[in-house]
Amino acid sequence: MARIIDLDKENSTESIDKSAIALGNFDGFHLGHRNIIKKAIDVAKEKDIKSSVLIFKQHTNEVFPQFERRYLNSLEDKIETLEKLGMDYIFIKDFSEEFAKLNRDQFMLDFIVGQLKANSIVCGRDYTFGKKDDANVSHILQYEKDKILHAYIVDDYLYKGSKLSSTLIRDLIKSGEVKEASSLLGDKYTVKGQVVHGKKIGSKELGYPTANLDLDFPYVLPAEGVYLTNIYINSNRYLSLTSIGTNPTVTDSKDIKVEVFILDFNEKIYGSKVKVEFIDWIRGQIKFDSKEELIKQMDQDLDFALKYKENNLQN
Repeated sequence: MARIIDLDKENSTESIDKSAIALGNFDGFHLGHRNIIKKAIDVAKEKDIKSSVLIFKQHTNEVFPQFERRYLNSLEDKIETLEKLGMDYIFIKDFSEEFAKLNRDQFMLDFIVGQLKANSIVCGRDYTFGKKDDANVSHILQYEKDKILHAYIVDDYLYKGSKLSSTLIRDLIKSGEVKEASSLLGDKYTVKGQVVHGKKIGSKELGYPTANLDLDFPYVLPAEGVYLTNIYINSNRYLSLTSIGTNPTVTDSKDIKVEVFILDFNEKIYGSKVKVEFIDWIRGQIKFDSKEELIKQMDQDLDFALKYKENNLQN
């Protein structure tokens, strides 16, 4: 079980051991990130020290508002993934303007090597650090040459000839390519939220009651449409159909909603925190001429889900 160490709490680094630390701006923990994490764990085992990783409580872009403000993982998601991957120490810290102003020696020598007791650094080839990201892998290699630390630089993970990045995965998700995105993440793309009351159009008018989700984090949302999904309720998994969009056939609202129809389920779950993982895209959002046409399409969507369930039971 990983030890989660909140670096913003006093005396948080007492009684920690030397470690091989994974560094990066991790969002999504895609296959490239996982290679870095795996390398840190391998190095730790070789040296008989702890494996560790530094993650921030908020995305670094929050300090620089001109950048993307929707993300693949919440802090809770990141910790959950790192625990599954087998990390010993998970260092978490606020990424503040003050912290962002640390120069390269203050960050790497005083903070990473000094405070966190890391003697081995594992990162990707494009890793940057220090005030205004003015330091890179060449500076880490110089620290190694000066015998201050050991450096392990992990090669880029290539996707269609280009470096795999969180930006690329966000773009795939935004275009509805959730199956491809999940294959590059190494796990299904997932969002979490609370089930809230909706207008009950699905149950009263369409015969398809849905759980309306209020997401608890600014996740990147897939393109508007209908998706085959799994929903987890109290750790139980159910096959489901998830609609993302404005429901143009039955409402004039422009608000994007996340609504989940759960197969073989009829319990009241208002107020429950649930997790939805995306399996595949089924179709885009369509404005039908009548509710009857919408219901007919929803019947076809259900048939798609049932065939998927049957095929996977056989496999």
